[in-house]
Amino acid sequence: MTVEPVIHPSDLDRAVEVLRGMAYQHRLHILLVLRAGEATPSELAGIVRAHPTAISHHLRHLADAGLIQRRRRGQRVYYSLPGESTGRLIDGILAFLADGGSGRR
Repeated sequence: MTVEPVIHPSDLDRAVEVLRGMAYQHRLHILLVLRAGEATPSELAGIVRAHPTAISHHLRHLADAGLIQRRRRGQRVYYSLPGESTGRLIDGILAFLADGGSGRR
């Protein structure tokens, strides 16, 4: 059977980059927090309960994957989701989990 690709290979590569970017517990937790609104690294460290150095590392990976954006205001840096599509991605993950989507029965 021959199946035509449903997605362009470069889009598949981008999807893998995004999924790898969020494939850590702290990174996903950061995204969940940012779904509610912007936050500073120190706020994220308190909520996620991780060392600020680890938070910086995770923020860098999330930014590289295009999952977050940063904004500087004076000496403070604020992180947020770049758009509603990222929020819908996070909502989709939560819906998958709520539906028992572990794939294990």
